[in-house]
Amino acid sequence: HVYERKLAAWRPLKPVPLPEEKPAPFKIGAMELPMVTYEGRYEAGVQRLAQLLQGHYGEGLFPVVAVGETGDALGYGRDILTALEQAGCDGFYFAHASGESFKRPDAYGKPELLAALVDAKRAGKRVVILAVGGGVNGNAMGMIAALTGADFIEVPTTLMHYNDATTSAKKAFSLVVNGEILSKNILGTFYLPQLVFCISEVFLTLSPCSVHAAVGEAAKTMSMLGKADSAVGQQDFHNILGASEFASDFTRIIRNTAGFEQL
Repeated sequence: HVYERKLAAWRPLKPVPLPEEKPAPFKIGAMELPMVTYEGRYEAGVQRLAQLLQGHYGEGLFPVVAVGETGDALGYGRDILTALEQAGCDGFYFAHASGESFKRPDAYGKPELLAALVDAKRAGKRVVILAVGGGVNGNAMGMIAALTGADFIEVPTTLMHYNDATTSAKKAFSLVVNGEILSKNILGTFYLPQLVFCISEVFLTLSPCSVHAAVGEAAKTMSMLGKADSAVGQQDFHNILGASEFASDFTRIIRNTAGFEQL
């Protein structure tokens, strides 16, 4: 069978930055991904995100807040849903297992989640999935958003999610059998978030291994993209569309994200 669905226009949020916010623009092809680092207090950042979403989507907003075990235990997902509910936007809370070995359809495509999405759409609501957590959360919930035609917001709580997962349009599941990853990101799509909103205070709860992984990933990315606008880089990365743009934009992220140079 062939299933066809007309794609809706991408409507990114482009908030006018507050003094506490540092835009960190990143281009994917010709499209600039709206990335914002909120550097004020955590509670104020949660309220700011809720206000942005309510203002952009209006009363028809149905938020689906998806969060992994760690973010759930820390209260990050529940805080965001509570702020949205206080703004008059009732939604659905989806807590899931964390880690690369759970990056599979059965771990995220839960019947209760899909039923909530269907009910909201039948009621004429605008379903918006918020991926609150690490990179696996962002990848897998982005895949769910793409498959269900929902809008997508990423709220990174790890540096790997902010540095790596959000700056790629790729969203995917892996092939995992009995806890063993046989093929990573084998089933995927390209799906852009409407907004990446990071509250910098959440990085205070990161483990040392998470920080080290992010530094390694950033070093790899900068090594690759830092020379993409040179003659050698253009030859090495000729198959990366807009690589020279990525090189300059990654540098802009580093310049605009306070504290990144201290890692």
